[in-house]
Amino acid sequence: MKWIRKCPVFFLLTVSGLLFSATGLAGIFTVYGEYGLQPVKQPFLVLMMEGIEKGVMPWEAWGGLSAAGSEVTAASAEPEEAGQNIEDIEADAAGAAGEEGAGEALSSPAAGTEYAAAEAGTAGNGAENVDSGAEPGASAGNPGTAGEEAAEEEEPVTYEFQEVTEDYFNDAVFIGDSRTVGLFEYGGLEERADFFAKISLTIYDVFTATVGKDEETGEKITVEDALAKKQYGKVYLMLGINELGTGNTEYFMEHYAEAVETIREMQPDAIIFVEGIMRVTGEKSENDPIFNNARINEKNAAIAALADNRDIFYIDVNEAVCDENGDLYSDYTIDDIHLKAKYYSLWKDFLLKHGIVKD
Repeated sequence: MKWIRKCPVFFLLTVSGLLFSATGLAGIFTVYGEYGLQPVKQPFLVLMMEGIEKGVMPWEAWGGLSAAGSEVTAASAEPEEAGQNIEDIEADAAGAAGEEGAGEALSSPAAGTEYAAAEAGTAGNGAENVDSGAEPGASAGNPGTAGEEAAEEEEPVTYEFQEVTEDYFNDAVFIGDSRTVGLFEYGGLEERADFFAKISLTIYDVFTATVGKDEETGEKITVEDALAKKQYGKVYLMLGINELGTGNTEYFMEHYAEAVETIREMQPDAIIFVEGIMRVTGEKSENDPIFNNARINEKNAAIAALADNRDIFYIDVNEAVCDENGDLYSDYTIDDIHLKAKYYSLWKDFLLKHGIVKD
């Protein structure tokens, strides 16, 4: 033990490094599960450092490990199964997305690069919210005539999808992860709509992660900053693929519903489109215990339940990109998850056939 007295600093650094790495390893399947880091390429202690930055203290990793498998509550998100963030695959996908399309990578910048399209069109032209109607009243003094005196309850007005032209997106904003990044890069809507999308974005950090820059000041902004600066007529939201390895559907939907409510409060006149999570290929689904279509379908059913067909509408692009079994066409994707560049036009065409126009 003499060497400890001779090299106390080295000893402390070694012990600290081992302790931090153990903490990162303990939390990789629990509180650090959403970060999507690859331990083989980055030390486990990086997870702990990133956790501290996001407000997750080291002791929560050990607490989460001991509680793994218990029911997820609002105060603690524990993964259902261990699995990497789906966006890790993008490092392998970079440079290959355009091999049969535009000749560019699906996510040409490195992971974490922020995107914001130039603003176009007139914002704030959303239709007014529809009143669901008043409850019929009754006369307490004369219950026999309550039905005659009560105002007739109005039926809520609902709307159906109809085909629109590209100028429909002049006052639209798209919020999402790497798949929405692909729509921005290859969908042909970047000159009309605004895009606030980022690789690895989740429903858990949708309002806090940096997704672009302010055109006037050049400062980094979040989705919340962007929605506070401008009023939109339509808001499209697609998130959920990265969250499959963290928390159960109930926990996911608690945050998803809160996000939709926040968007409603910040964009009171906007039509909100909650988009179904795009599925993966059949081969991927069969062999991956985390990122599979059974889990995606479960979350999509929960997302669809938020739609009221008055101000919130559920749309599912899987109708346009999946085969008869409900799996993403293998010919359409470079990595079983993301579309090839030329197939983002199918997503755009689907959106054009699913517009909502309020008179």
